[in-house]
Amino acid sequence: MANQARKVAMVLAMVGGLLAPRVGSAADATPAAAGSGAEAHVRPTTPAVASLIAGAMEGSATFRQIVRTIEESDTYVYVMEGDCGHGVRACFAGITTAGARRIMRVMVALDARQQDSYVMGSIGHELRHTIEAIEDPAVRSSDAQFFLYQRIGFHGTAHSQETFAAMDAGNAVRAEIRKFTRSATPH
Repeated sequence: MANQARKVAMVLAMVGGLLAPRVGSAADATPAAAGSGAEAHVRPTTPAVASLIAGAMEGSATFRQIVRTIEESDTYVYVMEGDCGHGVRACFAGITTAGARRIMRVMVALDARQQDSYVMGSIGHELRHTIEAIEDPAVRSSDAQFFLYQRIGFHGTAHSQETFAAMDAGNAVRAEIRKFTRSATPH
């Protein structure tokens, strides 16, 4: 059902030229509703990713807070479909700069067999990693990102660094999305 909703959102986005609908109440929305405007700091790059972010914004207070934090920063985060390699489904793929702004990339592998709540949690997890870099103004390149995680992280796998804050954020987003989905489903 959730995957069907994602496919419908993708078709609507392609046909209507709509990247992502505004969701949630006005009090919960970020200044640009995560990707719905040129000023948004969290920028999905495909309709499928936009749909997942919109769903996470609607169903997870933790996700909304993560996005709000990014929106208040000097950083733009592009969330893209892609393969991180080494069997990792999502990753904080790098940092560059454009003048005074930092540009960060998050990659997420989309798989129709994967529950949307899991993918939304993975996006929340990686966005939490971007906040770790945002909090350190000296982190302005992928090399600096590498050294940041050498300092604050631990080995999650042979090819990745991890933090408890990101793990907790991803798990919280998944749990909140599952609870939201159960409460929205008629009995």
